[in-house]
Amino acid sequence: MSDLRVPDLNQVMIAGRLTRDPELKYTAGNRAYARFGIANTRYYKTRDGEKREETVFASCSVWDKQAEWIAERINKGRPVLIEGSLNSYEVKPSGEEKTTTRIEIRVRHLTPLDWDVDYQTAQTSSTAQPTQPRKLIEEPVPEDDIPF
Repeated sequence: MSDLRVPDLNQVMIAGRLTRDPELKYTAGNRAYARFGIANTRYYKTRDGEKREETVFASCSVWDKQAEWIAERINKGRPVLIEGSLNSYEVKPSGEEKTTTRIEIRVRHLTPLDWDVDYQTAQTSSTAQPTQPRKLIEEPVPEDDIPF
């Protein structure tokens, strides 16, 4: 078994809701990063037919311009799809001697799964351009003109 080759793959994809607003900070080198949490709930039935749910909470971090974008537009409760990788780091709580290893998701891509009405309204009102009313088709389309 020692000759078994395992690919180095570290890919995470999870959908859920943010458990807290992203907290935007900057490093000493002025690099932006944000941390937030996500909750994912799985629904299933036991062998006895009883319905159950299990919620998993994960910590996430995102860096650079994407961190600023997420901190500005995404907030607690928003459903999102996250693609990223697992990252570990050690933390030494104050007053304790031993260190703790924490695992978080390092976000590569975040896609909102709903429409952010407030943000869209703010964007369109700042670039106030008159919109054309939609034209309604008044005549029915002839059946011989349907492409299928």
